[in-house]
Amino acid sequence: MPKILWMSPYSLHDISSGASINCKYLLEALAQQGYEVWALSSFIFDMPNGAQLFTEAKDKLTLSQKPIFELDDNGIHYIYQRCRSTFEGDQSAAEQEVYYTLLREVLDRFAPDFCMAFGTSMLTMTCFAEAQRRGITTIYPVLNGNHHSFAFPHVDLLLTDSQASAELYFRRDRIRAVPIGAFFAPERVIAKKRHPKYVTMINPSFEKGLALLARLTLVCQERLPEVRFLVVNSRGNFAENVQYLHAKGQRDLHPLSPQDFTNVDMTPGTTNMKPIYGATKVLLAPSFWFESWGRVVSEAVFNGIPVLASTSGGLREAGATLSLPVPEHCRHDFLSLPTAEEVEPWVQALERLLKEDWSEALSKAQASLSGATGLSRFNAVVQPYLEARSCDHLHFNRY
Repeated sequence: MPKILWMSPYSLHDISSGASINCKYLLEALAQQGYEVWALSSFIFDMPNGAQLFTEAKDKLTLSQKPIFELDDNGIHYIYQRCRSTFEGDQSAAEQEVYYTLLREVLDRFAPDFCMAFGTSMLTMTCFAEAQRRGITTIYPVLNGNHHSFAFPHVDLLLTDSQASAELYFRRDRIRAVPIGAFFAPERVIAKKRHPKYVTMINPSFEKGLALLARLTLVCQERLPEVRFLVVNSRGNFAENVQYLHAKGQRDLHPLSPQDFTNVDMTPGTTNMKPIYGATKVLLAPSFWFESWGRVVSEAVFNGIPVLASTSGGLREAGATLSLPVPEHCRHDFLSLPTAEEVEPWVQALERLLKEDWSEALSKAQASLSGATGLSRFNAVVQPYLEARSCDHLHFNRY
């Protein structure tokens, strides 16, 4: 069976990165299908709290105090390089040299058919160049819209999750990326018991639509006083961030304080999202920036939870039940508060989602999120590369 190597300093165990989570689920699914999967990583995370999986698995880390250690997890063989910081920009030249030397050793030892990674650092690009120099097919999963004007050097195959992202890169950059969908492990997020009581938003960061959430909750104090909101502080803290929001057109006017939000409860980010989804009636995803997919949207759909989202990128492909545009000034200034009039359509949509039966729409959305479909697309895309690689090595099979 084919061999595939993840070769990025970014950890696949990063729970703060939707891109890492998606790649991890894809590689685990390939391992279940018979691929031999290795991952060469370092302790680089999007956010420091992304390392919670390791914090909660100290037994794995204490297997060895050496700078390099190996472990097996869900069908993937991991080789990890310890480093002094979780931020990629803080990697020293010595740490990068150790990683690159280790990569060459792993390529010799494992001899993969494919190498996959994301990241735009010189270290990652050098790893792509070394893999391609050896005749190994290189794959870059593009899972956001942030690679404007990036040329993807030494990359043979560019994959993305949504049709929206594929269209963005082709229209904006004349780059062809193949959409194959997103990958999930529904059993890890579906709540066995549900006692829904909240309208929930996960990750109250500015770009994810905190300003719209803030105005919506304030309007609902009068319009829907029975509704309570839950904010999961996975990346960003609601109580802290609302104080930076400013009135529309008045950047120096910051009218909000945490005490204004009497209908909002908060909870810290967690590796176990089942209780969160178990307590959720409706999920909000009012993102202001381009969303290639929207993992929490799909996870809510798997739990039978309707989703009210913005029209950003691939959120509708992720399974959003109702989608609405956000005010234009919010798209250009993430800290700009929409007016009560501007969030009125959101209030009305929220009322519909709370009162109407959306089970049929959710069933259709669940069917569209089948992991088997994504796997078949991945296999179809890589098959020509496998066949070409097999032909290149026919001389080894003459006897």
